[in-house]
Amino acid sequence: MFRKLAKRLEEDRAMAESSIKQSVARRSMDEPLTTLSSSSGPLAEELQCSICLDAFTDPVSTPCGHNFCKSCLNQCWDKSQTYNCPLCKENFRRRPDLKINTALREVVLLIKEKSGQSKSEVLCDICDDDIKMKALKMCLVCQSSYCQTHLEPHQRVPKLKKHKLIDPVENLEDHICQKHDKPLELFCRDDQTCVCLLCAVTDHRNHNTVSIEEESEERKSQLMKMQTDVQQMIQDRMKRIQDLKSSAKLRKETSEKEKAESIELFTDLIRSIERCQSELLEMMEQKQKAAEKQTEEFIKELEQEITELKRRDTELEHLSHTEDHLHLLQIYPSMSRPAHTSSWTEISISDTHESGTDLRKALIQLQETLEEKLSKTGKRMSGLF
Repeated sequence: MFRKLAKRLEEDRAMAESSIKQSVARRSMDEPLTTLSSSSGPLAEELQCSICLDAFTDPVSTPCGHNFCKSCLNQCWDKSQTYNCPLCKENFRRRPDLKINTALREVVLLIKEKSGQSKSEVLCDICDDDIKMKALKMCLVCQSSYCQTHLEPHQRVPKLKKHKLIDPVENLEDHICQKHDKPLELFCRDDQTCVCLLCAVTDHRNHNTVSIEEESEERKSQLMKMQTDVQQMIQDRMKRIQDLKSSAKLRKETSEKEKAESIELFTDLIRSIERCQSELLEMMEQKQKAAEKQTEEFIKELEQEITELKRRDTELEHLSHTEDHLHLLQIYPSMSRPAHTSSWTEISISDTHESGTDLRKALIQLQETLEEKLSKTGKRMSGLF
């Protein structure tokens, strides 16, 4: 059975090559060149070849000043008896010697890199080496890539139409079974790997195998569910960001309001303290002045009493030495009476030092209480952030 399957594949491949040669032979030399599909995307029209409508590949300039891909222009002139510009139709007596415009090529490559199109193109395996066109499809059975011209037999010949075609890839070997050199067309669900038809009847016999298209569609549905979950996670996080931003904005507004209120309260407190300080200093000043005035009055009164006592002392001194006994006896009653003086032991001046000490203690206690309250409030607020 394996020999029959391999023989059938070889026959299909040989038929494909034969059909391609016949198709190319049937085409007349003056048949217009089939253009490649445009893949330039955001590239400007000035950087596109007017023949293939794609970004320039090895751009060359004609004597009239127009630019084309080197392979596109050579293919046009190879199929024509005359040499003219495909754009303005200006005729050239001799075939121009085409040189690659390196500056223009660098510009195209730079724009391709910026637009994500810098991947190298897969070229047709059937085209001549000097005028290879970009591949449009790859055949996994023939294991070859084809441009639009050489793909025609696979779209016309019934047996070739059954071949599996894919978009051009650089790593064609990833689509081919390394053991049997056949296309990977099935997926083994038991071993979770892609297999060819020969693998399915040998190493993976009695395994649950399905076509890679069926498995891919099932995986796509799973991927779509995963994508839905990821998108929901994105939405949840975006909503969370909005909530955080709103919360931060509200917290900032609240904080600004609280700072303004705190500044106002501290300002009022400072003003109150300054007012109390002013009143207290004024009261202490008045009390100091009253004490000084009282002291001056006491000193004045004491000086008057001292003057009177000195006069009395002088009189007593005089009488104690007098010889006039009669005069002494006559004046003695008035001299024996106590002098008119105050009892200074019972008179005291108010102690401002003691009152000042009590005031300092009260202020220190107030300061400690205020600092303690503010410290507790600060720690409580810092714990909220």
